[in-house]
Amino acid sequence: MKKTTFLISCLIMLNAYTFDYSGMTCGNKHKCSQMKSCKEAYFYLEKCGVKRLDRDRDGIPCERLCK
Repeated sequence: MKKTTFLISCLIMLNAYTFDYSGMTCGNKHKCSQMKSCKEAYFYLEKCGVKRLDRDRDGIPCERLCK
């Protein structure tokens, strides 16, 4: 029961940060200060591979932007 509850909680958390990236393209942005939105930061992290946006490696880029 505890494992099931944990898994469901994890799935809910993942869905909270699911964005539609259609129309977005990778550019030359590499810093959080260059991001205009949390969605853009996630796009650059997930689709463009800009790993430096997630300094603590918790899966959330630009902590100040994506509270």
